[in-house]
Amino acid sequence: MNLRKRLRFREEERAYIDVVPLVDTLLAVFLFLAILAFQSPETFIAVKLPFAETGEKVQITALKVQIDEKGNMKVQGKSVSSEDLEKLFKEKKYDYLIIEADENVKHKFVVQVMDLARKNGIENVIIAVRKKE
Repeated sequence: MNLRKRLRFREEERAYIDVVPLVDTLLAVFLFLAILAFQSPETFIAVKLPFAETGEKVQITALKVQIDEKGNMKVQGKSVSSEDLEKLFKEKKYDYLIIEADENVKHKFVVQVMDLARKNGIENVIIAVRKKE
């Protein structure tokens, strides 16, 4: 005597894998990755500007150099050395140089960039600050 009862499923009761949610999830992931891939290639370093009571907003076209706490320099989101910066000054004549230096950066790094600008004919140097409110 066979005590095990053979289970037979009818056709509508059989297990199946629904691929629609899987496809929807994969499409959402691909869309997210595509949006991330085509973001602006320009990246910024986190520079915390110091406060000043007499700051003002000015709209100009100039070369912007960012200097972080350790003295690392970036131009248009790309790391540059002082030699690269000097080549950049010689390639194109800029009217203005904007220096965005972290509030804790050593003074020598700011002076170094200002000196390079002066050697290459850039007379207008702007040091970016945050306005106290």
